[in-house]
Amino acid sequence: MANFFRTIQPVRQFLSILGILSILGILGTGVLAAPVVVDPSTISVVASDAQPDFPYDITFSLTAESSAAPIEAIMLLYGATRNETMTIAEAEFEPGTRVTARHVLDTQVFYMPPGVDLTYQWIIRDAAGNELETPPQNLTYHDERFDWNERTAENVTVYWYRGGEAFGDALMETALRALTNLEQEIGATVEESVKIYIYATNNDMRSAIQPNSVEWVGGEARPGLGLIIGAVSPDDPLEIGRLVPHELSHQVLHQATENPYGGVPRWFDEGLAMYNEETAISGMEGLVEEAARTDQLIPLEALASSFPTDPDQAFLSYAQSHSVVTYLIETYGTEATSNLVRAFGEATPLEEALQEVLHRSVDELDAEWRETLPVASVLTRPTATPQRSAPSDRFEGDPVVPLRPTIPSPAHPGGSDPGSPTNPG
Repeated sequence: MANFFRTIQPVRQFLSILGILSILGILGTGVLAAPVVVDPSTISVVASDAQPDFPYDITFSLTAESSAAPIEAIMLLYGATRNETMTIAEAEFEPGTRVTARHVLDTQVFYMPPGVDLTYQWIIRDAAGNELETPPQNLTYHDERFDWNERTAENVTVYWYRGGEAFGDALMETALRALTNLEQEIGATVEESVKIYIYATNNDMRSAIQPNSVEWVGGEARPGLGLIIGAVSPDDPLEIGRLVPHELSHQVLHQATENPYGGVPRWFDEGLAMYNEETAISGMEGLVEEAARTDQLIPLEALASSFPTDPDQAFLSYAQSHSVVTYLIETYGTEATSNLVRAFGEATPLEEALQEVLHRSVDELDAEWRETLPVASVLTRPTATPQRSAPSDRFEGDPVVPLRPTIPSPAHPGGSDPGSPTNPG
């Protein structure tokens, strides 16, 4: 969603320049004219409102008056409250001394997740050059198709609409255990509020997430917005222990490392999330071992950014990340993981952070981890390559959790396709 945003500061600078040029009388004539007195008090707002209709659109509307001249320009500024940037949209209206303007934001195109907090305001200008910038207003883009229950503790709010109080208790208790574990593992917890929306079926959830999401997604975290969206059936309590800790891990790690200069490698982010799952996905360890035997492991360096969209490769990416982070914690301890998180928060490049904390390069850590796995028929393990340029220190994409896959045991090659997800609901 951040891709659709532009900073508002340049716009305000542009408007200020236009105002100065208008006062000097330079625009259109090239000569100086008498100063124009700009008086924002001549413009008044009669009504300002935003009507959300999740997941389709948000209708912003404004009624305003000018006592000096017809209103000729109205712009809407809007954006996620947690972001420092806003989008500009031109409102539709008929010019006049009293106008009603509106702008319909199509959230099927410009996606907004359920529960996102938005801030919006208007800039109104009349023909005399008077301009009014309205105070910011807030709204929450709530998914009102369902009758949500909610519960809050320690900066985390869980929302659910099926399963009763017992289901809500289980969600919250699992979230609190996850926060305790994460504080022990990486020395961090949630400082900003987090909302967890739990849909009862995968179809319900898919109707709420971004339309072009890959089919195997079983949940997603939007750490920059403090949002978690997932699907858990009340009849499947084990899934609570998988999804909730997984997605909370993404939130805590993001808040602990957020900075404008660097990111966290995807393998560390996803591996830590899977390490914290109370209900492990069966078969992941076997998937890694089989990939090691057949020389199909993905280089750790390649897992620093986005994971593949192909289900087989995606599940292997998750499985490898989990295995590497488990090895890292069990070998070097939680003090090392806490120090790595601190380094990522200081925008330390990945290679430098690993050398500083573990005295290992990415390739050396990869090779060291592979020593714990079955030997491939042809050894192609990575070795240190100091001449290689460092991988990107920015990592793309919002974290997701896959649907529980059915992964065949190596002893039962006739089982389900290892990349075939099953619906948790």
